[in-house]
Formats: sequence, structure tokens, C-alpha cells
Amino acid sequence: MPGFFTLLFAALGILLAARDPRRLLPGVLLTLAASALVAEVAVFILGVGLVLATLTVPGNSVVSLVLIFSIPLLAAVGLGVALLANGVVMIQREGRSLANRLSLLAGVGVLAILALGIVAVTAGWFELAVILLLLAAPIGYVGMGFVAYLCWSAVYARLARRAPAPAAIVTLGSGLRRDGSVPPLLAQRVALGVETLQRSPGAMLVVSGGQGADEPRSEAAAMAEYAGELGAPANRLLVENASRTTEENLTLTRAILAERGITGPVLAVTSDYHAFRAATLLRTLGMPGHAIGARTARYYRPSALLREYLALLRDHLVLNAVALGILMLPLIAFVAISLITLFAD
Repeated sequence: MPGFFTLLFAALGILLAARDPRRLLPGVLLTLAASALVAEVAVFILGVGLVLATLTVPGNSVVSLVLIFSIPLLAAVGLGVALLANGVVMIQREGRSLANRLSLLAGVGVLAILALGIVAVTAGWFELAVILLLLAAPIGYVGMGFVAYLCWSAVYARLARRAPAPAAIVTLGSGLRRDGSVPPLLAQRVALGVETLQRSPGAMLVVSGGQGADEPRSEAAAMAEYAGELGAPANRLLVENASRTTEENLTLTRAILAERGITGPVLAVTSDYHAFRAATLLRTLGMPGHAIGARTARYYRPSALLREYLALLRDHLVLNAVALGILMLPLIAFVAISLITLFAD
């Protein structure tokens, strides 16, 4: 039977999600509830398995423990290898920018920590083993948050598709080709925006995006042209061509809508990996509405999701800095004590 905290986390998560699903906290609480439930089930199965193994053949309990604890290790190795492979593909197809190397760097990090752990245990390096053990809390904080982000953003995507008809549809811009044309990723956004416009008779379509330093024209101008080619009526199309960030996309669009007396919920249209963060920004800005995402290539999503999660952590920098600082205190204390002891000797 689920424990008290499992039920508490689940109840709070459902309550907060019902009030406003455009934040990560409901996802964190529901992920904690699910993790607690899985842990309770695993402990029960482990206990029953050890009892049965001991009753049947003495010594089988040790083998069972080794097998059970090797599963997370193998899963971690598999995750690291998968991230490395995705990083190589990203670099080959998208270039060597830092954003495209995120999955590669994450894979290296996972495998490096596992390797250091194995070395510390086999070589008997007590200090290194303790440091890695104390790192488990901050790493677990970031890792659990990422799992919650992945799970809740998937749930939110389904909820957003059922949102009431919007007063305005805001298609968020992204980079253009060198010749100023719309690349596939942005074309998917515009196509979804036009498709949604055709299903929303009373709505306006806003294309939002300024001109980058390496772009021959504004993203909004290229998007408006492409939207017209897809059948968007000119009298239902508005252009916001000064923004440089997602927050500016939404803020400047709000001003344009207000000037025209357009009120009511908006529907931000972006890429699938970016939709949840766009929704959190809508909430932060006090704008009613939701965000939906157009599909992107599978190979592109791991690095893009990592990038969006880091941006989400940055959006709540103070909270996350305080939490990580508190979780790092035992490690800092251990290192300080070790250095004092070393120099004292």
C-alpha cells in the first residue's frame, strides 16, 4: 500500500496541476510520488526475493543483491553511451556549437562519474568515494528535476492540445537560412500556426521574431511570407519583428494585441521541445493561454531538451542556486575538513 508521502506528493501534484499546469512543480511532486511508489514496490520485491532465495539455496541472496544493484549501473552506462552517440550525430548534422554538444557533454559526464566511482571502490580511495557519495544529492536534484521536466512536459503537451479556442495564435520565431528563407524547423512551427488558425475562426495569427545579426531580414517577415503561401489570410495576420528572445516574443506580442483591443487567451506555437518553457513564460508574464509544439527530428530532441531544461533552471536561478548550495554544504564541509587535516599533518 502506498505510503503517506507517496499519497501526499500525488495529491499536491494533482491539485497544483488542476490550478495551473504551466509550471514544473506539479511534475516534480508527481515524479516524487511515482518514484516513492516504485521504491516501495522494489523494496517489497527485493525482500520477498531475498527470503525465497535464502530458503531455497543458501548464498543465493548475495547473487540476487548483485543482480539487483547491477541493473541501475547498467542503465546508467546505457544512458551515457546513448547520449554520446546522440552527441556525435548532432555534431555531424548540426555543427559544433555548444548547444549541439550538450548531449555529448552529458554522456561524458555520466560515464566519467561512473568510472570514477568504480576506480574509487576498487582502489580503496576513501576520500574520492566520499566526495562522489556527497555529490549524489546535488546531482540527484538536477537529475530528478530533468526527469520531472521530461515527464511533465509530455503530460502538458496533451493538456495544451485541449485548451479552449484562443483569441490569438502566436508563432514563435527561430533562425533563418543565410538567404533569409524559412528552414524546416521554423517551417513546422508556421505550418502548425496556420493549421491552428484555420481551426479557430475568431483568432488572429501573430508571427513573432526579430532580425538576428546573421539574418538578412526579420524572422517575422519570412514567417509572414511563408504563412501566406500556406493560406493564412492577410487580414488575420499580425507581425511582431523586434523580439530577440522568447520572453520578448510574448511581451511585445501582448502589446500589439492590446493596441488592437484583442483580449482573451493566447496559444503560443513553437517546437515540441520548447513548448513547456514557453508555457512557463506565459504564466510568469501573467498571460492567459497555453503553448503547443510542432514535431522535430528525433535526433535533435535530446540536446534541445537538455538546453531547454538548463534554460528553465536559469529562469528560476535564485531558487535553484539556493537549493544546490544547501545540498553542496556536506561536500564543502568534507573537503574543508580534509584540507585542514592534511595541512595540519
